[in-house]
Amino acid sequence: MTQSDWFARFKAQGPGYAGRRMSVAEVQALLLKAGIGSGLPLGHAQDLSALSHLLMSDPHLLGMAAAALDGPQHIPVIEGTDAHVVIEQAKVLMAGPMIIDRLIAGAQRVVVQNLDWPLLLWPYLVNAEAVYGVKFALNKGDRGVVMISLSDRTELDPIGEPQPVPDLVHDRLQQFAAKTYVPASEASRNAGAGAGLSDND
Repeated sequence: MTQSDWFARFKAQGPGYAGRRMSVAEVQALLLKAGIGSGLPLGHAQDLSALSHLLMSDPHLLGMAAAALDGPQHIPVIEGTDAHVVIEQAKVLMAGPMIIDRLIAGAQRVVVQNLDWPLLLWPYLVNAEAVYGVKFALNKGDRGVVMISLSDRTELDPIGEPQPVPDLVHDRLQQFAAKTYVPASEASRNAGAGAGLSDND
């Protein structure tokens, strides 16, 4: 199943998604494993999992995050100057933390071109506002261009309450997370994986 097929199937189920109640901590752990399983560097997978409470506020956003895990997670091409940064052909799960880092480090603006999932910038920026005590402005231009800059006042909508996790999204994340599991072997069992050799059921 391709990314476009999966996400089209997911959207067709909405807005009344069949889902399950999960805690923020459970989704954090799932997103961390799914991020690593998809090929994200550990730090980027941790950044994604830190957005769990925001992504859970909208099933569509959480679905986008699952869809964004598809495909190679390549390092974005960064150009421009220290004050005016330009990022091209970016994957949001790789570029999101880099955008925040550049702005916190003093960049006046970051321009992103051809971003794969522009709406996923919102949780990255909202989370960074809470963590760093700064405020961001987000402006969309033509042909997929997005400009992010520091602002004197918040321009981002607040988050809502966590919603049930759609079953299709949960299953997709589990597929990525499963790539981090160690295959069963005699050595892994002897080391304590699984039920172990001393199970007395």
